[in-house]
Amino acid sequence: MTAPTPGGLRFLLRVRNAARVSSNRPPGGTVGGLHNRLAVLRVERGLTRREVAEAVGVNPQTVGFLERGDYGPSVELALRIAGYFDLPVEAVFSLTPFAPMSAQLYPPTTTGGPA
Repeated sequence: MTAPTPGGLRFLLRVRNAARVSSNRPPGGTVGGLHNRLAVLRVERGLTRREVAEAVGVNPQTVGFLERGDYGPSVELALRIAGYFDLPVEAVFSLTPFAPMSAQLYPPTTTGGPA
């Protein structure tokens, strides 16, 4: 299977679905309140769970558990994952929910409205 190209419909659907998986958790549904962007980061780079798992030295199921918030990583694993994506750990994991990607890309604007 080939990786979807950025901007393609297939790519956008995968990113949207990955964001839903990580943002639709019920309150308290994540382990210890730890939130992550692992699914979004993986999909936007066109990676499989297996590829991420092999790169950080875990089972692909572990990546799935992390993405769904069913498992909290050790500090070592969190650092390996952040290093793999070349991001600071706080860009991947957080104790507070991440703002939706759409809100970060397209912040609300104030228009004067009808006159």
